Amino acid sequence: MKTTMDHNEGYLRKQFYMLLSKAGIEHKNKIQFLAKYNVTSEYSLDAHQLLSLCNDVEKIAFSAAAEMDKYRKGLIAAIGAWLRAMNQEENIGKIKSIACRAAGKESFNSISKERLRSLYYAFVKKRKDLQFVTELTSEELSYLTFNN
Repeated sequence: MKTTMDHNEGYLRKQFYMLLSKAGIEHKNKIQFLAKYNVTSEYSLDAHQLLSLCNDVEKIAFSAAAEMDKYRKGLIAAIGAWLRAMNQEENIGKIKSIACRAAGKESFNSISKERLRSLYYAFVKKRKDLQFVTELTSEELSYLTFNN
């Protein structure tokens, strides 16, 4: 019969695996985490060590998720500004679908960090170009109107 401590260790191992998966940490990097405790397998750790290990991995997992969230929000803002500059309706569904088409992905959350960054700069540039052309054409129209 399993003791409470065995049950907790099993739960913590499952949590450890889930956090590794969420953080995108592969087996070879998992060994580096375990080396801190001078072991080669998570089965050699007690409940307190497993809890500490899960906390370490959780810090990395959530910092990576927060960074991706920052890039996603930046792209959403850039596309929204571009739509506003074109006097088009903007909503989150439309913005995400534009981002997915631009990235060639089915899901907004599956766009990589590098692609989010490059799309952000592309849409910022498109908005600036659109503003420049609008200002240039309005100046030209003013000039033509004044001369006629």
